[in-house]
Amino acid sequence: MNPNRIINYEKLATDKPRADALEILEAGYEAVLTERVIQDNVSVLGDVITIRGRTFDMGPFKNVYLVGFGKGACSATYELYKILSTRLKKTVVIDRTILTTCPSAIEAFVGTHPMPSDANVEATKVVMGVAEEAGEDDLVFVIVAGGGSSLLCSSSAECDQNIKLFEDFEHVGATIRELNTVRKHIADLKGGGLAEALYPATVIGLVFSDIVGGNPEEVASGPTYPDTSTNADAQEILRRYKLEDGFVLRETPKDPKYFEKVTNIVLISNEDSIQKMADAARSLGYEALILNKPLYEFPGPALAKIFEQSAPGRVVLAGGEVQLQIPEDHGTGGRCQFLAMEALRALGPDDVFVAAASDGSDNSDEAGAIVDSGTIQRIEERKIDLAPYRARLDTIPVFEATGDEILTGRLDANVSDWYFLLTPR
Repeated sequence: MNPNRIINYEKLATDKPRADALEILEAGYEAVLTERVIQDNVSVLGDVITIRGRTFDMGPFKNVYLVGFGKGACSATYELYKILSTRLKKTVVIDRTILTTCPSAIEAFVGTHPMPSDANVEATKVVMGVAEEAGEDDLVFVIVAGGGSSLLCSSSAECDQNIKLFEDFEHVGATIRELNTVRKHIADLKGGGLAEALYPATVIGLVFSDIVGGNPEEVASGPTYPDTSTNADAQEILRRYKLEDGFVLRETPKDPKYFEKVTNIVLISNEDSIQKMADAARSLGYEALILNKPLYEFPGPALAKIFEQSAPGRVVLAGGEVQLQIPEDHGTGGRCQFLAMEALRALGPDDVFVAAASDGSDNSDEAGAIVDSGTIQRIEERKIDLAPYRARLDTIPVFEATGDEILTGRLDANVSDWYFLLTPR
């Protein structure tokens, strides 16, 4: 098999274990293709739409709207538009890139990510126009994807706070869940705020989840989900990291009436894609073991959980977003490549370790890295001292020198990261 998402497959697949690892990774990329996700999970017969086994009668509604935001939301919106176009009164989407095939009937806006900007604010105003227009007899489909926390931004003040929050949290080693908790309380539309804005319309949220561990209410900071956190929780997180200054907090909607007519359905998740990768591993003759908890800790403990499960003939798979503490004088690269660099400490002579971002962007134009004993040999041959690169989280120069960087180009799906260890028999 020659995987078609991995651009430099031929360069990377230097032996069978590495080729097997790349085929397993390709199964993950195939699983999250937006077109396939919509086609496999959404169908319409007459007035009835079926979404991942759940049916909804669109007949009684006066108007039907479609809005989307997040990485890959444009592709998802376009695929759903093709199914519903004759029924839709208005369609709006915000994404970091826009399809050239997107029809003019879709109001598509390019926003910035991970840092929000005034472009995001202007686009969000159009989404809010739908909220103001939709009434009690209307139906609104909302596509929610990872990255929506930045792309859906209702004011310049919120953008400024989000930028400060992102930059501050990078340097203190806070978790993504702590970041999202605070995000919900500095924004109007997160933490159920969009559901409140759309009330009293009926809302069907279609979620592309980049949150591992069964917490879809964290995707894009949960704009259509009720929020169980409070201002006090957000304040405690800011206090813990000594970041109290510069943030104006608000309480998220707590009245249950705003959510009585809201249904959220996860269309694809990290768990779904990991299962497809496990299936691919089994088809290649390996035993596949999926860790039962996502990896959100620092690289050392995360790798320990993976490597302690290794065995000959086994592939150990996990999803998540490992935690990093970014130094001020940091280098280039992302958490996947850093995890791969740290995995070099534990690799057995036959092991292959892969860490890759599902959207093809590990905080760079590279998706991640594949490492094995050959990587270690090339590092030694090139006399690369890893210590300064580790200290600065500077991974791209190392893996470009060894030729172990994974290239896919930026993809329109995002279900967080994939990590796995392959040990041949």
